[in-house]
Amino acid sequence: MSSSTTSEAAAKPSGRKVPRHVWRGSAIFFVFVFATFLLMANDAQIWHGPLYGILAMMGATLGLLDAFGILKPANVPTDLPRVSLFSAQEGEPDWMAPKMMLPLAIVILIGGSVVFGFHQLPFIIVASLLALGVSAIRRPALLVFVMGSLLILPMLGSYGLWDPWETHYGEVSREILSRDDWISLWWANENWFWSKPIFIFWFEALTMGVLGFNYHPMGNPAHPEWALRLPVYFIAIGALLAVYSAISRSFGKRAGVLCATVLATMPHFFLLSHQAITDMHFVGTMIIAMACFMLAVCEDPTRVIKEYRVGPFVWSGRHTMIAVVTMIALPQALYLASRNIAFQAGFLFAWHRDQFIYGSPGNSGATPETSITGDPILATNDPAFNGIATQPIVQGLIWALGISVVLYFIFREKRARSLFMFGFYVFCGLAFMAKGIPGFALPGLVALLYLIASRRWGLLLDGHLRVALGILIVVVTGLPWFVAMYMRHGPAFTDRLLVHDHLARLTSGVHGDNGPIDYFMAQLGPGMFPWIALAPAALTIFLHMKSKHTAVSNEPSVEANIDPRRDMTTLIALWFVGAFVLFNAMVTKFHHYIFPAVPPVAILVGLVVDRMLGDTDEIPLRTRVWTMACGIGAAACSVLGIGGLIGDVRGAIPFETPGAERQDWVLEHKWNAAISIGLIAIGIGLAFIAARALRRNAKTNSTPVWQIAGVGTALACAPVVAAFVGRDLSWVTTQHPYGYERLIHLFVYNYGRAWPDVFDYRPILTGFGFTATLFLVLAVFRALRPIATRALLGVALCFAVWSLDVYLIDLSPHWGQKEVIQQYFQRRRSPDDPLVAWQMNWKGENFYTGNHVEKFVDLDNAKFRQWIERHRGAHAFVMFEHSRMESFRSLVSPRVVTPVTGMRENNKFLMVELDL
Repeated sequence: MSSSTTSEAAAKPSGRKVPRHVWRGSAIFFVFVFATFLLMANDAQIWHGPLYGILAMMGATLGLLDAFGILKPANVPTDLPRVSLFSAQEGEPDWMAPKMMLPLAIVILIGGSVVFGFHQLPFIIVASLLALGVSAIRRPALLVFVMGSLLILPMLGSYGLWDPWETHYGEVSREILSRDDWISLWWANENWFWSKPIFIFWFEALTMGVLGFNYHPMGNPAHPEWALRLPVYFIAIGALLAVYSAISRSFGKRAGVLCATVLATMPHFFLLSHQAITDMHFVGTMIIAMACFMLAVCEDPTRVIKEYRVGPFVWSGRHTMIAVVTMIALPQALYLASRNIAFQAGFLFAWHRDQFIYGSPGNSGATPETSITGDPILATNDPAFNGIATQPIVQGLIWALGISVVLYFIFREKRARSLFMFGFYVFCGLAFMAKGIPGFALPGLVALLYLIASRRWGLLLDGHLRVALGILIVVVTGLPWFVAMYMRHGPAFTDRLLVHDHLARLTSGVHGDNGPIDYFMAQLGPGMFPWIALAPAALTIFLHMKSKHTAVSNEPSVEANIDPRRDMTTLIALWFVGAFVLFNAMVTKFHHYIFPAVPPVAILVGLVVDRMLGDTDEIPLRTRVWTMACGIGAAACSVLGIGGLIGDVRGAIPFETPGAERQDWVLEHKWNAAISIGLIAIGIGLAFIAARALRRNAKTNSTPVWQIAGVGTALACAPVVAAFVGRDLSWVTTQHPYGYERLIHLFVYNYGRAWPDVFDYRPILTGFGFTATLFLVLAVFRALRPIATRALLGVALCFAVWSLDVYLIDLSPHWGQKEVIQQYFQRRRSPDDPLVAWQMNWKGENFYTGNHVEKFVDLDNAKFRQWIERHRGAHAFVMFEHSRMESFRSLVSPRVVTPVTGMRENNKFLMVELDL
């Protein structure tokens, strides 16, 4: 009898007596559920309320597991393995184990933040992660976490939000807290917001609430960027760990780490992991869903999940799935129920029909005179469907019933394959909440294509895919908000979201470009640099990835001869084909729309890199670590040295340089030749030292010659691809976009906005392009391939670090408004000094002021003149585009207009002050 069966039997009641754990767990569950409900129904908002709600739901989840009798069974089998995540491994010193390094990392993070303050936070985060990295050397999953966090986290909140999408979505999320309404979305200037589903806004509002974000008008919260971008970080790290888990199961742990690394260092991924927009919420959850599907189809259908001891408790994959569904679905049902019951002072409850406000609290008033210009009068609305049967509490009870069914079947399930499928459906539900229909349609399409290509119809016909319960999981996790919105706002909501923003974008075009079939091919080059060069080799891996046993049974229900490697590469390839075809079929196109097709390419390229590294089993761990460090150092020195021979590698032109001299300033200010050549020599030396060490420790290669030849032939194409893409990134011609603009085009939507002419990144980008091409040339030769591959990994890592910690930081003041608006808070004489946004609608002016800004979007200045007359004598600050300066001076003449900011701070917007 298995340990799982033993613990289950021990938890069963004897006779009719209800076991103690049922009473205990049920009591804990209902107490915490009731506490969560009170938080939601409370008339007044509670500071850090979302934090208390999350903690209460965690308590409710533990109570539910206890009530099921699986958290702490009466007799825990003594043979259950213990979770040893923090213990030292065999041969590892105790000081390197997580039990020592994790507390040290936490002390560095918290203590450093207290002592050195926010401005040193990026360095504190790096120091903390490096401490944890000592333990990650022997733990591949932890290595993925540390590597991904080092790339994404340090500078995540250190620069302003980019207009219009980050500020746009951030303002909608801020209004959730300000309006205390987690169903109906509102945004400045255009009232109801219906063009995107809820997931990003809920996640951002939760992090803002947990961190105590000041959401009130003119609250001027400190560093709100951290609150808005942390959800993107969590999803991105979850996606990287999911890729590692899926690939390591069939291809080994090193392959899993490399696939996650390749994905993390693709510009499409790391740039969108730094943007609080919907793409990572959609693609990240889809990656996790597809990883669960890959694990399911490659899993032994008879394998029962393992249980582990965690102190006095038991934990398994079943516990995890129950917790995930409870934490995601139950709060939605509870919130709906709370819309009809108000919790008031004195522990009183009041029943009422659902009502919701129209307007922006603190900005919308009872009359036009008491409202901020551009905001409507504050009003109370009734739902479009206001019958008893359509009230939110009824919806909540229905969803609670569905959740109960789902949890019951998960509780009864012990097979690993089914639990992986449940994970697939849960994250399809989250992707549905993130992007709408594509969230479940694309993973479903890929799954169907896989069944057709593999002929494994037994997975479907024998019930292994758990489709019926899966549909219910998607419904209870992803659908409640859509139904609640329809009940409140009626067909107008679905017409906008489903007809306009789904069907119209697909068939007729909405905003964006209307490119041909090759539109996205031009975006994949910069979006996957330098890994795009290995795409031909990835096709070779797909064609030749076979294990020793390749025979497949003709009976689809018989899985004894299934080759998991071949099946997984087939699934990954179909994932790319499905995503590429679907988004190419859309008439509306933005550069970042192809992002869903990037992860499968990254995984296939990661498998190529794994093969290029060769067999390292007999190389000592210490040698593997320092040779990898040498490869990264060789790449960094080569990039800087080659770039320095061409021009100023920093790429920042002194602002006082006359405009006529800026065009080729960086090319005319080359680094000292001795320094550049010295760096190149150091890079060559590091590569030579590492190559010798690898050759001494290399195992005789037993890889079949035809496989080596296949990869080698495909690698011969790689330098050519790298050279062309590197040229496109670094060249500047008379036409836009310039090469260095292509990177920001991967996540902005308005490709015609002016580039600040004080930045010219041609030398450093030429260094990256030339270095990547050089190491790919060396990789063609079998003897040099191991060190060349390590150096290529170094190029990718250095490119990611430069893009995130230099490129984005340089440009963000010119694609946002944070620095400009901060001048208002620093220079205003009193909080009564008005701030005006004149002839602009970019949403940064709304978010950074809590929407407390006088908004004049229309080109007709009649309303603005009237506003000036009403505010005579006031000291005002006005924001507008640089090109409108003379028009504004003429409009307010003879008043003296004093510029507060200029082109140095922001090349698109400026602020002026004047006395009205």
